[in-house]
Amino acid sequence: MSTLCAAMVGFEITPDFHPDHGAWGTTPSVTRLDPNIKGLFSRCLALAMDGRQVLWFGSDLVGDVVSATDSWRLELATALKLDASQIIWSTSQTHSSGAIPGSAVSGSCVTELKTGDSSFIDSQRERLLNAIIAAGRQALDQLQPVEVWAGRGHCDSISYNSRLPMLLGGSKFSRDYAEGLQSDKYYDPTIGLVRFDDSSGKTIGTIFNFCCHPAVLIRNKHCSPDWVGTARACIEEALDGTPAMFVQGFCGDVHPKYMFGTPEQAASLGHRLGQAAVEALPTLVPVRSDRFDCSWKTVELPRQPMPSREMCESGIARCEAFIEEVLHHNPRATWVDGYNHPEPDLFSPADRAASTQTSIDYYHDLINTIDRGDELPATYSITLGSLRLGDIGAAFSPGENLTLTGFRVRSRSPFVHTLVCGDTNGLFGYIGPDEEIHRGGAETDYHWRMPWAGKFRLPLAEGSAQRVTDTLCELLRNVWNS
Repeated sequence: MSTLCAAMVGFEITPDFHPDHGAWGTTPSVTRLDPNIKGLFSRCLALAMDGRQVLWFGSDLVGDVVSATDSWRLELATALKLDASQIIWSTSQTHSSGAIPGSAVSGSCVTELKTGDSSFIDSQRERLLNAIIAAGRQALDQLQPVEVWAGRGHCDSISYNSRLPMLLGGSKFSRDYAEGLQSDKYYDPTIGLVRFDDSSGKTIGTIFNFCCHPAVLIRNKHCSPDWVGTARACIEEALDGTPAMFVQGFCGDVHPKYMFGTPEQAASLGHRLGQAAVEALPTLVPVRSDRFDCSWKTVELPRQPMPSREMCESGIARCEAFIEEVLHHNPRATWVDGYNHPEPDLFSPADRAASTQTSIDYYHDLINTIDRGDELPATYSITLGSLRLGDIGAAFSPGENLTLTGFRVRSRSPFVHTLVCGDTNGLFGYIGPDEEIHRGGAETDYHWRMPWAGKFRLPLAEGSAQRVTDTLCELLRNVWNS
């Protein structure tokens, strides 16, 4: 009979701080460590059976766009003598890690990135890369036969669905926990748990999977894993210090109880989640581990058609009027073009004007494209994946899928235990179900106007989330039947 082998290695990836350019030398607004969790960390899970091997990394990072992540995975694979398809790269999407060297993603659209000291940035990248490669080698060297346990916990007190439906249509980005709960919209309280024990019954590693943005410390001076760090520490303490790897769920519309908060608030939420996970650990059950397989598929997601020149000009007029309003007449104005900026005590009038300017730039880019007569592709390519560990299935997406998609995937999965893993193998962007595309708002409209790897993009069209759901369920069935 085939035997599943596994190993998990924990390692630190805390950046150095440049005196002028902050964390990694790229993020001047991030200038010090979270005093409660002193550093960023990563975990590497090695899995092997019958000559097949996978390295799965889970890191306290905001992540990067898919193309940059693919390059990163290829570099790791080459150093470790693996194929890039054997590297699974999950990030927590913490909004307070700073931008890793070479990345254009900081976790906050208003954070200005700096690249002033190239030698410092290069040294940070090399140090990070070497730490990851060393952990991968160590995990491969420590592979051993394991027994696998799985189950779930429950925590419904640290997160909420932030898309608040408006009476006359549209969607408000609710940054207030009590207000957000009034919508009664779905958010996922499930903590997916997997534990690996060696032949003597000693735990060698754990996975915990939960759906919520680590955004307590968004736009904060502290470099931090956010609530994830405290949750992980609780689990690791309960298991005698063995490493626990966090994997983000489908959290596109789910945010923490406290946003724009403090390290203490992040720690309090992490403690709640960690304790809920610890309470569930004794309920895990042994599962079969005699099957191990991966499956990947690239699919096309439809994008919305190019708007007319008149629609773009109307959008520019709305945005220019808002900038005039917020800078000269009403410094508390927040709503513009279907989106509500953060409240005045969070973002200054200049911040809200600067963010609105990105929409104006977007509309001008669209007008230039129309005037040139350029034809844009009708779809985006996205690669989705699945992993089988006996009775456990994992579904992978680089998209920030809205949480209802995760629920639908888990409901249709053939596996007794299913981990729904977003922000994996890069960041693609928000993917909303049709009913949310109709409402517009931050995730399904405004987000798509943000510059992305130096390009502008049209929002996704109806059918996108359904294609993700159907493909992930197909891939889960593929590995179930293998």
